[in-house]
Amino acid sequence: MEALTWSPQMSLGIVEMDNAHKALIQELTEIMMAPDHEFTARLQHIVALLETDFREEETLMERMNYPELRAHRQEHADLLSTLHHVTPKAMSGDYVLPRQVLNMLPQWFLNHLVRMDAALVKALNSAGTGGASHAVATAL
Repeated sequence: MEALTWSPQMSLGIVEMDNAHKALIQELTEIMMAPDHEFTARLQHIVALLETDFREEETLMERMNYPELRAHRQEHADLLSTLHHVTPKAMSGDYVLPRQVLNMLPQWFLNHLVRMDAALVKALNSAGTGGASHAVATAL
């Protein structure tokens, strides 16, 4: 896996989102170094973490009638679908494809952060909601 570490350049300026992103980076680092006997449980944890984070983000976008909701939601769904398809392989002891998928996740994350999440934060800040951080905290 290409090493992915949190840096200030990744910050979106919303504490809740930044903390979720930091947690995901930490989980990715840990799962890729985990031995096979720990892999499945860690994979299931990452999937659950992403499902929760994506659901909260999508609820926020719904509440603000975000015009890019559909595209943003589709990107989330595509990733979750992929993870849901490889999880049973890991559960049956086949770790090759699940590890390959997770190797691609850092690049997916960086692309999503730059293209999707940064645009969402910009829209939140422009919406006059009293600040993006307030809007996220209210939605969560």
